[in-house]
Amino acid sequence: MDLKLSYNWINEYLKSKKSVADFARELSLKCQSVERIHEVKPTFSGVITARIIDIVKHPNADKLRLPTVDTGREKLQIVCGAPNIEVGQIVPLALADAVLGLGTENFKIKKTNIRGIDSNGMLCSQKELGLGEDHTGIMILPPDTPIGKKLEEVMPINDYVLDIEVTSNRPDAMSVVGLAREGAAALGLKFDFKLPRPDLKIKASLPLTVKLAEPKMCPRYQAVIISGVKVGPSPLWLQLRLIQAGMRPINNLVDITNYILLEYGRPMHVFDYDKLSGQKIIIRQAKAGEKILALDGKVYELKPEMLVIADGKVPVAVGGIMGGEESAATAETKTIVFECAAFDPVLIRKTARALNLHSDSSSLFEKNLHPQSTYPAILRAIELTQQLAGGAVASKIMDAGVKSYKPVKIKFDPAKIKDHLGVDVPLAKVKAILQSLGFGISGTKILSVTVPWWRAYDVEYDYDLLEEVARIYGYHNLPLTLPQGEIPLSPKEPILVWEAKIKNILAAAGFTESLNYSMVSQKSIKSIGGDIAKAVKIFNPLNEELEYMRLCLVPGLLQNAADNTKNFSEIKIFELSHVYPPRAANDLPDEYARLTGVLTAGRENPYLAVKGAVEFLLNHAGMTDYQLAPATGSIWTAGQAFSVNYQGSNLGEFGLVAKNITEKFGLDNLVGLFDFDFRALATLAKSGKVYQPIPAFPESSRDLAVIFEQKTNWQEIAARVGKVSPLLAQIEYLSTFTDKTLGEGKKSLAFRLVFRSPERTLKSEEVDEVMKEILAILEKQFNAKLR
Repeated sequence: MDLKLSYNWINEYLKSKKSVADFARELSLKCQSVERIHEVKPTFSGVITARIIDIVKHPNADKLRLPTVDTGREKLQIVCGAPNIEVGQIVPLALADAVLGLGTENFKIKKTNIRGIDSNGMLCSQKELGLGEDHTGIMILPPDTPIGKKLEEVMPINDYVLDIEVTSNRPDAMSVVGLAREGAAALGLKFDFKLPRPDLKIKASLPLTVKLAEPKMCPRYQAVIISGVKVGPSPLWLQLRLIQAGMRPINNLVDITNYILLEYGRPMHVFDYDKLSGQKIIIRQAKAGEKILALDGKVYELKPEMLVIADGKVPVAVGGIMGGEESAATAETKTIVFECAAFDPVLIRKTARALNLHSDSSSLFEKNLHPQSTYPAILRAIELTQQLAGGAVASKIMDAGVKSYKPVKIKFDPAKIKDHLGVDVPLAKVKAILQSLGFGISGTKILSVTVPWWRAYDVEYDYDLLEEVARIYGYHNLPLTLPQGEIPLSPKEPILVWEAKIKNILAAAGFTESLNYSMVSQKSIKSIGGDIAKAVKIFNPLNEELEYMRLCLVPGLLQNAADNTKNFSEIKIFELSHVYPPRAANDLPDEYARLTGVLTAGRENPYLAVKGAVEFLLNHAGMTDYQLAPATGSIWTAGQAFSVNYQGSNLGEFGLVAKNITEKFGLDNLVGLFDFDFRALATLAKSGKVYQPIPAFPESSRDLAVIFEQKTNWQEIAARVGKVSPLLAQIEYLSTFTDKTLGEGKKSLAFRLVFRSPERTLKSEEVDEVMKEILAILEKQFNAKLR
């Protein structure tokens, strides 16, 4: 998860004098990776605060208005097109000669005439000031902001924003407090955090019933009523921190929940108390057909397996994902209810996916937030509300669900550190590291370590503690020792051995590796005649193009070839990936690797090219005595496809793809294809090389051109001829020739026979005798004739 947080904010919990560079370096080495440091400073000059005292319509433009602003020294008329300005607001005003975008593309403000009306400056949005990305309206400043002041004087702009990548198993570090805790441990500083202490005295109690009907879906739910609040803009310091994190300030109540989301890593929601029917909150499953208008302005239809927060009549929020528009706090709100809850992470993930509704809250809840995290957050919400919006607590903090927590304790032997890390870490140092991360320590030799609640889902075993010590001690401080002893040549698993080898072999043959999604569409499976009933359907697909698990690699590669035919005259691609045929009903599918390649040769017939690629592959895999047999199937061109058998196992098939298949992909040219079971190929492949001395005696070769039936397989011919005599050292295919003069259904095969003896120089008579025998066998077994 990527976070953008203020360094000044994090440092409030450290009180460190370390530079931002030192902090970022140590945090990256020992905790979470700081990807970038953005310096924040004013990118403008000549911008002051001003109050809007009057607004009239522009006489010559329907979309423009003419606000008059008071700077404390003078009153100026401005032409403005922003829709959100109102009388009484305090806004940033760029005076004439002000400059926006310092250091980038400077934009100087000038007095100008717009549609016949003079404008003496410009009211500015966040984006125009370089403070954020929002440019939907003018930036509204808090009502107590003094006017006539330079904006940089009233707004604490100078800061650094850290772009931090936090791993998904560490939701405790996805916040200002969590990163400050990590930073304190990494830099050896004191973590200055205290539990908020708001005024919890109830002055005038208001009724509210909280009923938790689904404790498995929602382990804990807390709520509190605050009355007498005043809704308005947040102070500039809070607005700026939200802006720096990529959030848009809305009003002080909503901003408080977003602030706590960033500060504590804890999603919260605020309801308008007066809009809750029956003064009830019920945490239940949705009813069939129920709908909710969410805060994003869209209506969502809910399903019974989803969790909702409801009042006495209807849902007012989708649990853990987003609140409802109709119960939201507005400018007129006087009494509010803060909620803070823990939800089942799988439920949140499924609901967000089913509704296609994702939020910052759901992103955190999906990572399994601990129920103990609700209480500090709701205390902080009360504290900030009393500071920024006034009001008083009007109820106790209602608490439904988990109320007690029994921490996990782990036995840890510090002696294991030497065994695993190769370094002696003093016991005092080990204790200090674990304590700095919030772990409780007792014992002397064998430690009893109490895991804090914020690490309860992450640290479960003693080796987890070993990792904590190692990272804070510093992996870069561990000794560097070169490995000794014999280096293993390869793992024992043949699939692992041959995966890289096969890829290198095909790359050497001019092929390029392709990678496609394992999820495919129904159309993709049917495109090559696949049976959709045999494919595993995904329960919650991302879209209809990724609805099934693939049965083979062929459609993806044919589509890759089609996509690239306009750019390349010849294509040679392969993929070595998994396919997923089904097993028994309600069982996970099988999963095994296949090796598939596709090649085209422009307008030429690629049959010989794909055959050569297969031979090249098999020869380099140590399989020279394989057998070919005609392959059948709707994917192949009849008579131009073969299955490959080796030592009784079928390795796969190769040949020309049927024209009706290639046309479905928009391929006009002939396409060659090979498709192998990689498990069988890797299991039977031979990596060993057998030394053979250079022949001591010369060879003798004879070329033959023999007429065969078209259906006769060259592999069968070579296999039979090779058994005729031990003097025959090699059989080499040369070419195939077809012509009407040969006769109907005939072809001429040219091949070379190489003869050699390891004991002597052969006489021509000996070779002639073997040649006669070969021709006789060809004529008898294959009805062949010498051309």
